[in-house]
Parts: sequence; structure tokens; C-alpha cells
Amino acid sequence: MTTVTKHEDAVMKMGFDYFRDTILKTLNIHYEFVDSKPTEAIEIHIDNLYMDYNFWTTEDVIVHIEFQTTEDHVTDDLMRFHVYEAILMRKEKKKVITYVIYSGGIKKVKTKLDCGIYTYQVNPVYLTGHDADEIFQSVKAKIEAGEPLSEDDFANLTLTPLMTSKMCRKDVIKEAIQIVKQEKQLTAEKTMAMLYTLADKFLSAGELNEIKEVLAMTRLGQMLYDDGVKKGMERGIERGREEEARQNAALTARLLEENRLDDLKRSTEDREFKKQLLKKFGIE
Repeated sequence: MTTVTKHEDAVMKMGFDYFRDTILKTLNIHYEFVDSKPTEAIEIHIDNLYMDYNFWTTEDVIVHIEFQTTEDHVTDDLMRFHVYEAILMRKEKKKVITYVIYSGGIKKVKTKLDCGIYTYQVNPVYLTGHDADEIFQSVKAKIEAGEPLSEDDFANLTLTPLMTSKMCRKDVIKEAIQIVKQEKQLTAEKTMAMLYTLADKFLSAGELNEIKEVLAMTRLGQMLYDDGVKKGMERGIERGREEEARQNAALTARLLEENRLDDLKRSTEDREFKKQLLKKFGIE
């Protein structure tokens, strides 16, 4: 996962809320939720690992959601989820229920872990039988026929990165965004936000940049672009500070070597005089 900036965090928060309020119901996970906790509460870092999503319910239970795209280390994953639950439960003093959403290629996996005197268990959600390519075909047909997309259509498009497809996950996300960004509804923007959130979880930094390019000319894309400009400016300012510090150190050493204390003092007060000295000594 990449470092998240202010606007990017807002985009992901929008996706987070849409996932909680709409997508979970699509997956037959039904709870009444309270408002989202701050972003800091979404992740609990343990040896550089992090939880995916936590949702606080009106029943004073925390619903913990994990995404799994592989079944290679199921037992280790169950141990990890168990640790997450234990730490979150101790931290928040609330019961925790974990749902694991398995991508379309996974049909059935081990969901129980023998812990000695008790058994730990997660609730699996399988997307077996859901095909992203079929969703794209169906939605495009509706658009070409001039029909508005339904809430179910947007929900299905949101989940396409977790479905089976002939395309790679990056291309699935790009295709979904290309379709959704043509729509003007608020739900379309929420769908793009959640697709970006999934991209941030599953894709590399280079692939994520491709997704940002696809989002160009949308409000979300502008927010992400503004973040990129800001980060670039900050890096430029930081590089400028480092360069100035290097020049100051070199000039100070040279003036001290020649015992020119008055010139050293003046160089800290007179920028033009300082520039003349830097040029004279060939300090670039």
C-alpha cells in the first residue's frame, strides 16, 4: 500500500463509506453501522502487516473485513486474522467478527483454526461464479441502449476486481473506471473511489499511477492530481533546502579557514553578498 495524502485519503474514505453502506449488503453482510472511525483506526500495524477494514456497528460489535486473492497460506492467514481480532478486541474492548472476501478463483478454503481448547473461525464470502467480463458486457449493453445504471450495476462494477476475468486485475480496474466515469450519478463517483481503494491495496505503485491516469478529468482524478502536484512541490522545496544547507556548510568552512568572521556574519544577513561569495569560491 502506498503512502496516502490528504486528498487521496478523502477519496479512499468515500470508497470506504460506500463499501460499508452498500457493498456489504450486496455480499449479504447485514449490520447497522455507526459513522466511520478516523482513518487511523482502519489499520493496526503488526510487524508491517495491517488490517483491511473495520466497521463499528450499532450492536457494539466490530465487523472486520479482509480480502484474499490467494489460498496458498490459509492456515497462516487464519493465525494472522486471529491475532488482529485479539489486538483489536483488547484495544477497543468490543467483540470482533471477521469476514474474509475471497476472489472469484477461490471456491472453498479452510475457515477454522484449532487453537487447543477452542476453535477460531472466520466467515467466508466467496465470489465464485461472478465473472467481471460478463458484468462489463451487461453494463455496456445497458449504456448503449440508453438505460440508466442501477445501484446493483454500480455495486457489481465495484466488485469486479475481485471476480474472475480473462484480464489482469489492473486492466479490470481500468475497464470498470472507464465505464463508470461516463456516468454522472453520485454513486458513480463513490464506485470510482472504491475502485481506487482496491487498486491501492492490490496494485504496484507503477500500476496505481496508470489508474490515476484513467481517473483524469474526473473530480476524484483532480483531487489525486492536486496531491501529486503538492508532493512534487514539497520534494522540490526539500531538495532546495538540502542544496542551500550544503552551500552554507561549504561557505562557512571556507570563511572560517580564512578567518573571515565579519564576512561570515554578513553572509547570513545579506543574500546578495552571500551569492557573490558563493560565486567567488565556485560553490555551486
